Amino acid sequence: MGMMILEKEFGVEELLKLVNSRALQIIFICLSTLLLCQIFKFIFFSIKEKKLNYKYLFTTGGFPSSHSALCITLVTSLFLFQMHDLHGKIDWSFAVSVIFSVIIIHDAMGVRLEASKHAKILNHMTSDLPIEEKEELGFGKKGALKEMLGHKGLEVFGGILFGFLVGISGYFIFVNLI
Repeated sequence: MGMMILEKEFGVEELLKLVNSRALQIIFICLSTLLLCQIFKFIFFSIKEKKLNYKYLFTTGGFPSSHSALCITLVTSLFLFQMHDLHGKIDWSFAVSVIFSVIIIHDAMGVRLEASKHAKILNHMTSDLPIEEKEELGFGKKGALKEMLGHKGLEVFGGILFGFLVGISGYFIFVNLI
């Protein structure tokens, strides 16, 4: 239905240009969210730990949740662009983004958080083993499993808020450019 509205307003070629440019804009906004979230995480943990630790630019887990931020940015920007372009309507792609976002955010707080707890317990239980033996068991070159994987509720909420703000900002930036 939304495509029919656009087809009446635009020709097919103009419609394809709009859809392609919106897709690229949403991808750009989402990738910007990931980058900004990781930079924020780096700054947050550098202040908290009182030292620069560049691993937070590339790590998962912690505050804010970059997975949650990315999902909510996708949902927010897709919703706003569709409301704008489809004159107050949304299409099925918005529903898909909501469902996948719920799954990913639930996974971040559920499965990945439990995996973090298991890694912490296993690292503690094997602390006396020689590093070579740990490597054979799959503990990696440093002899420890990565513990910062999942998210607590506040970390997810921070990611949701972060993603919402970046999604809205990105929408307004691109809508005012075109």
